[in-house]
Amino acid sequence: MKRAGRGFEALDRKDFLAEMDGLLEESRDAVALLGKAGGEAPAGSVNALFRAIHSVKGLSAMAGFSRLAGLAHDLEGLLDALRMGRIDHSTEVLEVVAAALEAIAGAAARIEAGEPDPQLPHGASERILRTVAAGRSGDAAAAGDAPRLPPDLDRMLTDYERHRLLECARRGRRLAFLTLELPLDSFDEGLRKAMDEVSRSGELVGTFPGGAGKDPSRMVFRLLGGFPADLPLDGVSSRAGASVVEVLEGGGREPEAPGAVPELPAFVPGRDGRPSFRPMGGTVRVPLEKLALLVNLTGELAFSRWALKRSLGKVLATATDRAARFEAQKAFADLDRTVTALGRAALATRFVPVEQLTARLSRVVGSMAPSLGKEVTFDVFGGETEIDKVLAEELTDPLLHIVRNALDHGIELPAEREAAGKPRAGRLTLVVETRGRSVAFTLADDGRGMEGERLVRRAREKGLLSPFEPDPVDPLDLVFLPGFSTAQTVSAISGRGVGLDVVRANLAKLKGDVRVTSTPGKGTTFEVQVPMTLVLVESLLVRAEGFFLALPTSGVRRAFRADPARVERRGESLVTEDEGEPLPLFSLAAHLGLGSPGKALDETVVVVEQGPLRAGFTVSSIEGMEDVIVKPLADVIPRSREVTGAAELPGGSLALTIDAGLLLSSALPRGAFAGGVR
Repeated sequence: MKRAGRGFEALDRKDFLAEMDGLLEESRDAVALLGKAGGEAPAGSVNALFRAIHSVKGLSAMAGFSRLAGLAHDLEGLLDALRMGRIDHSTEVLEVVAAALEAIAGAAARIEAGEPDPQLPHGASERILRTVAAGRSGDAAAAGDAPRLPPDLDRMLTDYERHRLLECARRGRRLAFLTLELPLDSFDEGLRKAMDEVSRSGELVGTFPGGAGKDPSRMVFRLLGGFPADLPLDGVSSRAGASVVEVLEGGGREPEAPGAVPELPAFVPGRDGRPSFRPMGGTVRVPLEKLALLVNLTGELAFSRWALKRSLGKVLATATDRAARFEAQKAFADLDRTVTALGRAALATRFVPVEQLTARLSRVVGSMAPSLGKEVTFDVFGGETEIDKVLAEELTDPLLHIVRNALDHGIELPAEREAAGKPRAGRLTLVVETRGRSVAFTLADDGRGMEGERLVRRAREKGLLSPFEPDPVDPLDLVFLPGFSTAQTVSAISGRGVGLDVVRANLAKLKGDVRVTSTPGKGTTFEVQVPMTLVLVESLLVRAEGFFLALPTSGVRRAFRADPARVERRGESLVTEDEGEPLPLFSLAAHLGLGSPGKALDETVVVVEQGPLRAGFTVSSIEGMEDVIVKPLADVIPRSREVTGAAELPGGSLALTIDAGLLLSSALPRGAFAGGVR
């Protein structure tokens, strides 16, 4: 492997490029948000962009790419001037930023190709420096205009926070402190929730320690925010979980008239002349294999806890020292809570919001639609849905294919749409939602749609259907055949016969599927559904015929000991009474093909319920409730369709995980018993 200097010894090229790719994604997302903003640049977006480029500079310098680090340094200076108000937010400034980002991306691509320290476009840094030099430089605001802070907090303000404080005051926002008292063991969660609430309601200027509280088991924080003058702060305080709200004097005055040039504080550089910067949170990129190791280790810890619980129960059953028994039970309860929280936190590290994927799709729509001469809006619903990072990466190409297909083939040109009585701008909508153990992506356009007869005719023209083959039952399925295309000419986007067949093939690797529906003249909808690759499920562990089985607790109503005297046979079904209603009974092991029917009913009955369906399943014993990590089974393993995966247990044994809905729907028709439907 080539090296790019001494610093690259500590940084693998693959790691460098992975980090750079993520930082460029963050930067482009921030620029997109700034481009949608009006006259006032969102402070959060500017600061996010500044932090990303600051990281690009450090990463490039560490890897020994001096030219790239130099360009990032110059761009960082421009962004610092923008966030500190020394240059105005404008289209021209964003164009300079976007051009610099493309130069950085181009250099990263050449590094991937093997260049040791790639050249940059001529004049890239000079354009940035000219933009900074052309910016304004306001005088410091008068001391009397500044909101008055307590001296101890005033000394804590960074240059950036002081600038945002004055900007909020200048724009007529009401400045207030929210005081939080949070439990020591969960303060980070409460603090993040409060910070998010302040950011949604206004602008979070700064977060400060609040000094010692009355209760040593709680931590005190003070959040400084700038809010719209007419916003009731009681509601913000309640949603943030704050106990005290203090409105600052000198804040919330009338905003300046439109077009007025604001009085901004003079730039005060750091001691070494670098732009002012204080880390304000963010993300840390960790290789996926390290996250997988963390998840596996926490799973092992959970299994050990499970084994300890069983052993401890046996020991304590015969213990005579009540005080020691109480201490042991209390210690285990604390361990139980901690391990459960650790397992969920570890698993959460593998999950990312879908919006990281949909942001890339949005950029494709924004760049591709104009190149095709089309006007398209792209709406996303459910972007906050979290999915496994591996799944997000694998889904990128299939969804990009579908989006490109909709833009190129589905949505018409503006003139065609107007002639058809449609709005000039086409609409592309993506809805993301979870469905049990799966996630569904529904992508719909309001374009020209597809005609089944035309698809069949095109397939025969291309030789994909022979003259002797009958028309397919679902002609729309033809679009997934290799080599199928409706494009009459080859372009950079379509016409080569490579596209939707790749979508189905890639989704098959993920054990997912894609379906398409279309109405001529109205539009086309693609629905992609894939199973989650890794799921933590709170489950009831049971034993049946020597097998461990895991039923999700969300589908379990209750359990009770079966009474053979209260069981009667109705036709081929066994029925008992539960909560005043007839309950059909099945042997869980026999139903899953793990044991023989006719098992004696002196066992435990687990009542499984989902929607209107309800039935009882007999098991040998209940082993407890656990959070289990469900991993999918390979398709080559024969099993009942109700078995969705497996979870490892202490000692290396496995528990088969059961889908409650599939279990009920397959069991009740066999009994032909109406009492199982409530």
